[in-house]
Amino acid sequence: MKLTHIAIENILGVAQVDVALPTPVTAFCGANHAGKSSVREAIRAALLGMPERVLKKKDLGMLVHDDAKGGSVVLDINGGQATFTAPAGKQELVHDLKMADWERQRLALPYCLEPAAFAQTSADDRRQLLFTLTGATSNKDDIVAAMRERGLTDAVIESVTPMLRAGFQAAAKFAEERCRDAKASWKATTGETYGHVKAEGWAAPAGAPVDEAAISKLQAKADDLRHRIANGRTELGAAEQKLKAWLGTQENREADEKAFARLAAAQDKLARDEAELQQWAEQVQQLEQRAGTGPRIGLVHDLARAVKFLTDNYGGNLYEHAEALPAYEAQYGAVDAQADPEAAAKLPEARKARDLMQRSVDNDRRDIEAARAAGARLQQNVERGSQADVDRIRDFLLAAETELAQVSADLRNQQAAQQAAGQAQGRTKAAAAAHRDAQDWQAAVDALSSDGIPADILLKGLGPVNRILAGLQRTLNFPRVEIVNSDIDVYVGGRPYVLLSASERWRADAQIALALADLSDLKLVALDEFGILDLASRADCIAGLDALAEAGRIDTALVFGTFKKLPNFGSFPCVTGHWVEGGRIAESTAVAETTAA
Repeated sequence: MKLTHIAIENILGVAQVDVALPTPVTAFCGANHAGKSSVREAIRAALLGMPERVLKKKDLGMLVHDDAKGGSVVLDINGGQATFTAPAGKQELVHDLKMADWERQRLALPYCLEPAAFAQTSADDRRQLLFTLTGATSNKDDIVAAMRERGLTDAVIESVTPMLRAGFQAAAKFAEERCRDAKASWKATTGETYGHVKAEGWAAPAGAPVDEAAISKLQAKADDLRHRIANGRTELGAAEQKLKAWLGTQENREADEKAFARLAAAQDKLARDEAELQQWAEQVQQLEQRAGTGPRIGLVHDLARAVKFLTDNYGGNLYEHAEALPAYEAQYGAVDAQADPEAAAKLPEARKARDLMQRSVDNDRRDIEAARAAGARLQQNVERGSQADVDRIRDFLLAAETELAQVSADLRNQQAAQQAAGQAQGRTKAAAAAHRDAQDWQAAVDALSSDGIPADILLKGLGPVNRILAGLQRTLNFPRVEIVNSDIDVYVGGRPYVLLSASERWRADAQIALALADLSDLKLVALDEFGILDLASRADCIAGLDALAEAGRIDTALVFGTFKKLPNFGSFPCVTGHWVEGGRIAESTAVAETTAA
């Protein structure tokens, strides 16, 4: 990223800075509190957004210089522009880079603008950054082979491999979710919080020992008792029915004998009553006919009506036939008579007597049937029942049912223990399976996380990074910087970064920033506090940056340092110097009297 012009107004310690950048390397020099670091922070704000010195948007007004109402930063870059305004805090960056190219440069940009950030960030962040910038990768077969080397099961590998298309981070997250599910399953099975030490060899309480032979014996005894009880109930029912029949026979025998003894008298009475009923029925019929209320139906009535018709119309020739009419009318009344008052008066009593006799006949018949039934019962041979047999069977059933209840209770207790033992065994197996799953998925998490297989791959890819650092060491004449092991630790001259002095750390940070700018193709660095170096190291650094710029490995290098006066950069064609004083550019030249000031 090549900066061609910087315009800063009323930001932090800068009142106004408006300079073109004709050379790749630009040094902003000045005394303390001149505004040099404010220039760097303003540039950072335009490129990244939120400035370093405030943490909340409500404090953005504090960035405005002195009593000004607002401030701004405008950076012209090749193919675009970066801007920032305060107190609004609005930042915008426009460029013509392809998305893939910008993504790499965007990741490196914070570390190139603040070189010390790389060593201060977490190992995961350093690893992820270098993994992306170096393009360290392996094909699917290599990754699968690496997972097998780490002991991952085929089932886990088969499940997680498709997720690798979205990257190691997505695959590791997938494995973490499965691992979390397995631990939750273990907790649900055991009722305890998962812990890999606790889970190893965990077993559910087994309870009392189970006697399988005793269970079989109790089951057989219970079945036998149920069978005997069922037979006993059937036998009891038969005995009770037999006793009931016998008692019923004995209880009703005397009554049946008396009823049967009345059979002959009842039959005689029925014969008399039926004869009398017949008489009364005939009398009622005659009275009804004479009274004109009964239908005159039948041959005799038809003949009577015919004789009367013939007599009335041909009487002289039918004298003998006409003599039959008086006999008919004496019995039935006149052929055309409508009513016989005398017959009508006798009819109700005749009907009452007929109906009474009909009821008497019906009763006679019922008495005869009852007598015959009593006689039939007297002829039956009913087996004698026994109350002693009934009591004996009832006593047996009571004892058998009591024994069955006890046997069933014992059997349930044994079966409950058996079931508990089976459940305990099942819980133990389920917990062991969940623990294995948790361990298998945890192995996948470890393998796929940034310090696992990606770190192994990155270690193989650190060769180019360290070669770049080796070249920078020769160019800048600084101590050798190396990035080593899976934690991406920084070593300088064989010593860990944490043991370095401030100036040694500055040299290491500068080399790492230049390496990241090279790896990402950003080709932009900002090196503040340049004055921490001694005079010889400053000269080496400027000479090295000039050489890198001339070789095309740096598009823009911004150096900020405390000096007594503006150094002479005349020997370095790729370097321009600016003297900053009071928040403004006081002098701009590539030529000064000495670099030893």
